[in-house]
Amino acid sequence: MAGAFNRRPASPQSFGKAERLNSKKLMDELFKKGSSFVLYPFRVYWMKHEQQVPSQMQILMGASKKNFARAVDRNRVKRLMRESYRKNKNTLTVTLPTNPKNLAVAFLFSDKKLPEYQFVEQKMIAALTMLSEKIK
Repeated sequence: MAGAFNRRPASPQSFGKAERLNSKKLMDELFKKGSSFVLYPFRVYWMKHEQQVPSQMQILMGASKKNFARAVDRNRVKRLMRESYRKNKNTLTVTLPTNPKNLAVAFLFSDKKLPEYQFVEQKMIAALTMLSEKIK
């Protein structure tokens, strides 16, 4: 019987449902009270919190409807961001175990043209490195 009790632990390079930020209350608090920085083409909002959440680190990816009118383009950008985060999140998770608080992070894509994957990955690595420094 395959069910919730027989699930394997998440691998270090996964991006499961527990890691996604979907709490409306936490999102509102993140955008109102959280810190932010811009590293083109990302605007990164982050906040340490002590709310009860399924994962120590929760991530939100977004692309503006103003910049990408077609939903397929917005979804493509978010898919590229999620994949580059999934592959490189270890730069951020290394600094987190020493920190007792949880972390909520939002990556918002602000460019107006569709990016290539290599560009997104390069900028995501830089953003994660900068975020890691700011958390310390």
